[in-house]
Amino acid sequence: MAYRTPLEARGWEYGIEHTGIGGVMDDLLEADETPCSLCARLRRGVLYRVADEVGATKIALGHHSDDFIETLLLNLFFAGSLKAMPARLVPDEAAQVVIRPLVFVNEAETRSYAESRDLPLVGCCCPVCGDLGLQRQRIKRLLAELDREHPGVKQSMLRALGNVVPRHLLDTRLDPGAELRPRALAEAVAP
Repeated sequence: MAYRTPLEARGWEYGIEHTGIGGVMDDLLEADETPCSLCARLRRGVLYRVADEVGATKIALGHHSDDFIETLLLNLFFAGSLKAMPARLVPDEAAQVVIRPLVFVNEAETRSYAESRDLPLVGCCCPVCGDLGLQRQRIKRLLAELDREHPGVKQSMLRALGNVVPRHLLDTRLDPGAELRPRALAEAVAP
């Protein structure tokens, strides 16, 4: 495989885990579910298993800032939730901490760095990855258009993930007094 040479030339130890995920997707996929979310969960399970086998305490994922922003919009538009992904996650059920060290690096910078260092760019082998009809691809195009029209909008969205004002949201779990305010306001303006 083309990526072995640069890794071996640097003396880096690596492993390739072959799975049967592709063969079980159709059996496990719900009718209204995109294959991406199921595949991601299955691959994450493999990562945890391999991390256990090699004694790793951390799993570093390659999500970059564009992934965070896309996930934010996907959840906002299609799942009705205001969330992206954590840069650091300590799962309840696993011994490893998941980190995403590229959170402040965009996709183009990541690609440029890899190319400048002759590092392999390993693409997704999924047959639907890159399908322009998938919601993530649509969000990518939307963000590219917004960033062309309003340079810096993606950086602003990334900053927003670290600049949350919970009291200005409708989730009463974040602001327990929020459920009392509408009643108090109604009583204040009642004749």
